[in-house]
Amino acid sequence: MSNPAPASSFDPQDESHLKLLSIFYYVMAALGAFALVAVLGLSVLIFGVLDAGNAHGHGAPEAGELTALAVMMGLSAVLGLAASVLQFLTAQRLRQRRSRGLCQFTAAITCLSFPLGTVLGVFTFIVLGRPSVRAAFGD
Repeated sequence: MSNPAPASSFDPQDESHLKLLSIFYYVMAALGAFALVAVLGLSVLIFGVLDAGNAHGHGAPEAGELTALAVMMGLSAVLGLAASVLQFLTAQRLRQRRSRGLCQFTAAITCLSFPLGTVLGVFTFIVLGRPSVRAAFGD
């Protein structure tokens, strides 16, 4: 593994952009974690209401509908957690100037979060594509 280039070997503007990108990835990770808590809370609320409605004699949804809902909520939670972890790791790697490939992969995934993630992902590709930044990452 190569050592990152010293900060003086590239433009101070590149250093500033990497720091800003890192901060924004931390923010995106926090927003993703908040969304995960919201999905889990919504799941508990929905299934609690369904259970209470069933106990009071109201028509219960079919088992297939509940299974589909549970799978969708679970998948949403897992994907949100994975995205948040990737964004947190990317924020760290941008500060350390390591794992440029991971940063690009996360940028591509983050682009799917329209509109903020798209802007962040595109700017990440722009900054990581600069020759001076590539050299700082050891590429």
